[in-house]
Amino acid sequence: MMIRKSLLALAALAAAGAAHAATYSFTGSFDTDPATSVLTGTFSFDDVVVAAGGSDGSFDLTSLTISFQGQTYTLAQATDPYVQFDGGQLTGPNALFTTPSGGELALQSFWGSSGFTYFVNSTSHIGTLNISAVPEPEGWALMLGGLGAVALIARRRKA
Repeated sequence: MMIRKSLLALAALAAAGAAHAATYSFTGSFDTDPATSVLTGTFSFDDVVVAAGGSDGSFDLTSLTISFQGQTYTLAQATDPYVQFDGGQLTGPNALFTTPSGGELALQSFWGSSGFTYFVNSTSHIGTLNISAVPEPEGWALMLGGLGAVALIARRRKA
């Protein structure tokens, strides 16, 4: 009986503390030199809102951080930031930034792919973004707690 109460309490605690933000990281490289990673960052959005919206279309970003050419850009500096879904699949983030050199850095997602453009001195440089999910700490904690509970039950049954 005590184990059941402990397991229920652990499950309730994990559910109450679970975040609703889906977090992703990305790296980008220019198409002319794909071996050189020139852009890195993370973005997140409220996955509950996306699920309620049918997982297709544009949804607000809840966070965005980019490192590019020694500068860091954040969601607060972005013009028109959002995340794009096409056919229920995450395409990527969209946002526009003005760089200190007077150029423009644009994250763009459309037609099932995600990329970026850096426009400076009347020249456009095009790159591709590679996006990957970031595991949430709550998910890991819940999984480890579940494995511990299974081990505890198996040990008690053996005795």
